[in-house]
Amino acid sequence: MKCGTTTAGYGGTATAGDAGTATAGEYGTATAGYGGTAIVGDHGTATAGDHGTALAGDHGTATAGDHGTAIIGDHGTATAGKGGTILVRYWDPLLGRHRVAVGDIGEGGIKADTAYVAVGGKLTRKGK
Repeated sequence: MKCGTTTAGYGGTATAGDAGTATAGEYGTATAGYGGTAIVGDHGTATAGDHGTALAGDHGTATAGDHGTAIIGDHGTATAGKGGTILVRYWDPLLGRHRVAVGDIGEGGIKADTAYVAVGGKLTRKGK
């Protein structure tokens, strides 16, 4: 079954079913079902189902299910399920540019269903 695609404007909310795509503007919330993609503007929240991809802007939160990918901007939080990948963008003051901290669930101590942030260029469990 394949469901539709939704889009929301500034401050809006978008929700899509299985294999759907949800897109929301700044400060919005986007949620996609199994196999979906959720994309949101700065300060928002993006959630995708298993095998999905969740992207959120700076200061946002991205959560992806098993085998999914969570991608987040500066000062954000990323979480992925079993077999997933986490990418968190951060500012490197020594190089004077942005870089990306990357971790695969189950490798290097990165745990599934655990929120991570970038600290000193490394993924660190949120709140540690």
